[in-house]
Amino acid sequence: MKRYLFSVLIFCLGFIACGKDNTTNADYPYYLNTYIQNVKFSTSSVATFLLANQQGCVANKSYNLTNVGQINVDAYYLDCYMKHYSNNVDFAATKPGSHKIFDGGSLLTTADCNCDLVIGLVDNSIPNLYNNTVLQSTNIVHTVTAIAKKDSTANSMTYIVTGNFSCNFKNTNNVIIPVVGNYVLPVKVAR
Repeated sequence: MKRYLFSVLIFCLGFIACGKDNTTNADYPYYLNTYIQNVKFSTSSVATFLLANQQGCVANKSYNLTNVGQINVDAYYLDCYMKHYSNNVDFAATKPGSHKIFDGGSLLTTADCNCDLVIGLVDNSIPNLYNNTVLQSTNIVHTVTAIAKKDSTANSMTYIVTGNFSCNFKNTNNVIIPVVGNYVLPVKVAR
């Protein structure tokens, strides 16, 4: 059921997704660059979509899911989120380091923690649009390389989070699809 809900969510969000872009992101501070099957795709329109008040691996903490970016091209649809603490008192202590990646079918899971990625991939070459790929459990790397304060208001703090990742998905035809990427995104937390 969760995978179906995620599939509906990514379909709806697909209308605001960006496609292939071979330009650099020098003029825009936030981006998602990915290589899917060794083909580069980029978006500099990091969505402001946020799922607030989520649960995560620490039971007494509140989390948000912030959209890192979406890639929507003929061959693939990729949707990437970061789960993070929603309050500055919790997020302020976050340091760069290794984090996990979860399958997009687990978008609303409580197993993921602060700064973990949730990545969903749809292989558009397969007629069954939803649930046609699964994140493989090996060779998963996600590293947050930098966290910097950007600005603050009376009610919120914004941080700039930079990182990179690599993982593999397997489609229903048993084809392994490597996904490698890097990102810079704003993370807004409540004060």
